[in-house]
Amino acid sequence: MAKKSINILIFSGIWSFIIGILTALYLNLINYVIDFIWGYFNHHSNFSLRPAYPFLICIPFGIIIGFLVKKLGSYPLTIEEVLHDVRKSGKLDYHSWWKSFTLGLLSLGAGGSIGPEASTTVLTSGMINWLGDKIRLMTTHYKSWVHVWQIGIDKDTLLQSPKFSELFRTKNQKKWFITFNILIGLIGTILIFKLFPEEGAFGIHERPIHWSWTILWYSLIPLIGGMLFAYFFLYLEKIFTRVETWALPALLKATLWGIVLSILTLVTDYALFSGEFHIVPFSKTALSYSPLFLLLIALIKTISTHVGFAMGWRGGKIFPAIFASVAVGAAIAQFIPIQPAITVSLAVVASITIILEKPLLTAILLIFLLPISLAPLIFITAYIVMVIHKFLLKKIGLKSLIY
Repeated sequence: MAKKSINILIFSGIWSFIIGILTALYLNLINYVIDFIWGYFNHHSNFSLRPAYPFLICIPFGIIIGFLVKKLGSYPLTIEEVLHDVRKSGKLDYHSWWKSFTLGLLSLGAGGSIGPEASTTVLTSGMINWLGDKIRLMTTHYKSWVHVWQIGIDKDTLLQSPKFSELFRTKNQKKWFITFNILIGLIGTILIFKLFPEEGAFGIHERPIHWSWTILWYSLIPLIGGMLFAYFFLYLEKIFTRVETWALPALLKATLWGIVLSILTLVTDYALFSGEFHIVPFSKTALSYSPLFLLLIALIKTISTHVGFAMGWRGGKIFPAIFASVAVGAAIAQFIPIQPAITVSLAVVASITIILEKPLLTAILLIFLLPISLAPLIFITAYIVMVIHKFLLKKIGLKSLIY
């Protein structure tokens, strides 16, 4: 029995390491694809075909995306849809992983204003579910290591196996096993990022902060501004989800969005992409734009994300929301006499806390995007905003604004 447990631990550790590697490779692949398609456009402002280039990319990709949505369905699943499936059935169907992979990569590569977190969540969660099923089979059916390393899973045999939670004697044993495999997976992910580094938004960002008592008086302005933008962002999300029900062919909707997205780039290039790699550079130059244009950028980014998603260009909305929130914060910063970095950070924290409705997750995420010296302020602000948000929800008789 002890030998079998050790074999399972070794097996799960090796596959967790591989899952971590594959997750990192997928994220790097997204960056390589985007850079291959858009690299010259992004790095050469004097590119002669620059105004026409989005039309040459977005419209053909829109046709391809529309065709695949018609054939395969609406993919990738969102994080909310993944969590719903897991709560409903206790697992995620990983047999359709290639649909999320294909459509997710196409929408991102085409310049859609969506983030990689949706397709990455589907792929990683699917691999984790597959690993859980393999471990279930190992405990009761597989006697040979030859069977252990086979990718395929026999569904009939799986039905006869105990549930994953039943494999452990105690809850602590289960927590230890899961924590061990998560850490091994993170090592695999970090290894790939070290071997194939990609310049990104995440990291420890240093910026001198000038603290003063005036921050207490003026902090309410960016907090209110960020909260109002969050409610606006969620309201538009609810409005534009109706577009998905329009009785239009999937091919027409996706192609039409390719045309509209191309037109939006004539106003600002920030209509493209999730904004993940532009958040930090944008925060350093945003004050050079007028407040009105910054609000226009936030509006275009929000519309580009929600409408594009509803038209078949599906993906994550977290990074576009952060980028748009930075634009709103930068607009507010031009009207109040405290350090812009503080104003922008407060607005972003307030906005993302409401959009995610998870203060701890919001704080941890934003610590890697905002100046690290603001970490205590980020945590405090996230929880204060969440308390206010819950109070407002209770007043109107709602439990959540996430649809």
